[in-house]
Amino acid sequence: MIIDFHIHPFCKEATWQNLDHVAEAMWGLDPKRQKRMKGMLTQVATNYSITNYIELMDQYKIQKAIIVSLNARTAYDLVLLTNEDIKKFVDMYPDRFIGFAGIDPLASDAMEQLEHAIESLDLKGIKLVPPVQKFDLKDTKYNSLWEKINDLNIPLWTHGGHQVSTAGSEAKYGHPMRIDNLAMRFPDLTIVIGHMGTPWFWDTFSVVSRHPNVYVDISAHPELYRYFPWEAYSSYSIEEKVLFASDHPLTHWNQILPAIQQLSISQSFKSKILGKNAQKLLKAFKIL
Repeated sequence: MIIDFHIHPFCKEATWQNLDHVAEAMWGLDPKRQKRMKGMLTQVATNYSITNYIELMDQYKIQKAIIVSLNARTAYDLVLLTNEDIKKFVDMYPDRFIGFAGIDPLASDAMEQLEHAIESLDLKGIKLVPPVQKFDLKDTKYNSLWEKINDLNIPLWTHGGHQVSTAGSEAKYGHPMRIDNLAMRFPDLTIVIGHMGTPWFWDTFSVVSRHPNVYVDISAHPELYRYFPWEAYSSYSIEEKVLFASDHPLTHWNQILPAIQQLSISQSFKSKILGKNAQKLLKAFKIL
């Protein structure tokens, strides 16, 4: 079983803001990339269906995928996509999609967003992007959010590392040592560090190796796999802490799956990464 722990369901059935605004927010400092992003968003928002995701998942033998939204309304007036979109897609394909909600920790109604997403929409986890949302995981003023996530018994996925898009995002908020602090304060909170903590691979390894409640996914940067310390995860007997994710369609499955197969690691480790680890983790939350 292949389980993708992080994809974006960009499609024509989703709720879209003005695409010029979205493209500018993501690539406002790079006109060429901004233009390409606007073209890609226009294409998917007009022509690409959620059923095309299922067809591609079948093609690449991906049985399940966690689909996510992003709420950065306070920082950028940006929402990609809505939690209601995620709910709709899960309802369309309940055997294929698992929904994680985006909430805006800076918003005055952040707690209400969290409760609505989990208790009313029945989503199964939370996604945060601190560099874009511009908040510090170490700040104790967010403790009530972490406590509520614990009470709801759901996992927290948080962007790890810098953000290559989104003009003005603050890389320091993606540093894994901020997650280190959070994991120490809330040892029962399950945290998944996204994107390998790029470029802080060894700092990420340090956090994952020392905290039983912290995992890492390998999404978004297959070209950097040669810098990821695979052997260290094996040597420290924490192969089960590494999860497959793609960031599709921003990183396509036709890029990332071959990159994993070409890794100089054991077939057993590859099998754990591609599905066994996520299956075990999701079963612990009664999601599978």
